Amino acid sequence: MNLELNEQQELLKKTCEDFGSKEIRPNIRDIESKGVKELREKIYELGLFGVEFPENIGGAGMGMIERSIVLKTLSERGDGGTVFSIFYPLFSIYALAELTNSDDLLKDCIAGNKKVALAKCGLAPSYIKTRAKIDSKDIKVVAEDKDIKGILFFAEGDKSKYSLCYSNDFEFEKEIFRSGVLSSPAFEVKIKSYEKLSDNVIENPNWEKFLSRIKIALSAICVGICKSASDYALDYALERIAFGRPIAYHQAISFMLSDMDMLSESLEILLFKSSYDFDAKKDFFADSATELIIETLETGRKIVSDAVQVLGGHGYIKDHPVEKWMRDFEDIIYAYGSPVLHEGSIRNLQSEIR
Repeated sequence: MNLELNEQQELLKKTCEDFGSKEIRPNIRDIESKGVKELREKIYELGLFGVEFPENIGGAGMGMIERSIVLKTLSERGDGGTVFSIFYPLFSIYALAELTNSDDLLKDCIAGNKKVALAKCGLAPSYIKTRAKIDSKDIKVVAEDKDIKGILFFAEGDKSKYSLCYSNDFEFEKEIFRSGVLSSPAFEVKIKSYEKLSDNVIENPNWEKFLSRIKIALSAICVGICKSASDYALDYALERIAFGRPIAYHQAISFMLSDMDMLSESLEILLFKSSYDFDAKKDFFADSATELIIETLETGRKIVSDAVQVLGGHGYIKDHPVEKWMRDFEDIIYAYGSPVLHEGSIRNLQSEIR
C-alpha cells in the first residue's frame, strides 16, 4: 500500500483545502445559524458528491480513498460539523447504491436534482435500532435537515426483519435539540405514505459494504476535526504567553500537543488504510472499517478534549471553535449508532500495512 497521493488526488485535496479555508472556516458561526444550503449547492457544482461512484450513474469513477480525502480535508481546513451537514444526503446515496436497484433515484441524488436524507437510526451488524414499524399507522422518524425532498428510513417488520423504505410524502413536526446546544438540531418527521425499496436488508450481500461506507465517511469527518483541533491548539499555545514564554514551551503542554499531533496523524493513516482495503476489495475490508471507527471514537475523543484543555477557559467560549469541534465530534461519530455496537463483529482483521 502506497500512502503517497497521485496527481489526481493531490488536485482533489488542493480543491478541498481552498474551499474549506475560504468558504467554511471564516464563516463557521454564521453557518451555524444560517445553515449550509448555499455551500451544499457549491459542493454539487464542484462534483464532490459522487466522487466514489461509477461515471455511468453520474459519479467521478474514483473510490473511498478519494471520498476520505474530500471529507477529511474539508473538515480539517473548514469545519467538521458544517461538512457533516453539507454531506448529510451522502448517507442516503450509500443506502440506494448498495441496498436497492433504484438507479434513477440514485442518479438524481448524486447530481443534486433530488435531495434525500437517511433518517436517524442505530446501525449494527445484525440489527437496526429504528422507531419505524412496517404497517404502522403512525410512523415518525428523525432527520437532520429540512432542505430535503425525500426521506429514506429503515422499518422493522415481522421476525425482526428490516426494510428500506422511501417517502416523498411527509411533514416536519417538532424541532429537536440534542446535546443541550442550539447548534445541533434535528427534526421529527411524520411519514404519511411510503414505498418499500428493499426487504430484509441485513441479509443483502451488500450490507457490509453499506456499513463500511458509513463508517469510513463518518471517521473521515472526525479525523479532520481531530487534525484541525490539534493544529488550532498548537497555534494558540505558541501565541499564549505565561510566565514569560509561550505555553507551548511548558513541558506539560508540549507533551500534550505532541501526543495530539501523533495521534491525529495515526488516525489519518488508519483512515487511508481502511479506505484502501475497501477499494481493493480485501476480504477483511469490513473489519478494517470497524477498527477505524472504534479507534476514531476512542482516540479522537481524547484529542478534541485535550484541545479544549490547552486553551483553558478560552476553550469553552465561542471566541474559539474548539468547543464546537468537541461537541460536533460526539454528534457525528454517533450519527448512526454507537461504533461499539460493531466491535464484536471483527472476524479476520489483518492490520498490517502492505
